[in-house]
Amino acid sequence: MRYRIHFDADLPADVLRRFLLTEYGIAPEAVYVGRVEDRAVDDPRPVAMLIPPDGGEGFGWILTGDAGLAAATGLREHDLAVSLARAVGVRALVDDGSIHPDRWLLVSTDGSSGRVLTDEDAAADGDLRIVHALKPISGEPQLAVVPPPDWARDW
Repeated sequence: MRYRIHFDADLPADVLRRFLLTEYGIAPEAVYVGRVEDRAVDDPRPVAMLIPPDGGEGFGWILTGDAGLAAATGLREHDLAVSLARAVGVRALVDDGSIHPDRWLLVSTDGSSGRVLTDEDAAADGDLRIVHALKPISGEPQLAVVPPPDWARDW
């Protein structure tokens, strides 16, 4: 998948579909909402999929997509997350591209973003819980900031 954006709160299907239609011309029927395993094998391939959480996981709503979503939006994953977070008022997490599985980019509802550290134990259970930011994020002033040690800075 080219896109895998995690949202920290309910992302209503109608809101997402309306946004994708208005901003990027993606037809509402091209956005599948539901569990992957519930999708019929012979259904047309969706441009994007919004997958709800299994339970009460943090950042449990996931938007996925690949080349079709990239072609429709013309945006990188982080930029699409910024656009969505601003439009729907829901924070998002995207992979930060580092070799560290517990580091993510948090996108605030104002569009600001920065690297954060997540709880590795909770993540093993599918629950992305932010421990702290690695640098201040303007839209998240309440988030504790703990810079990584010098030896761990690879970015």
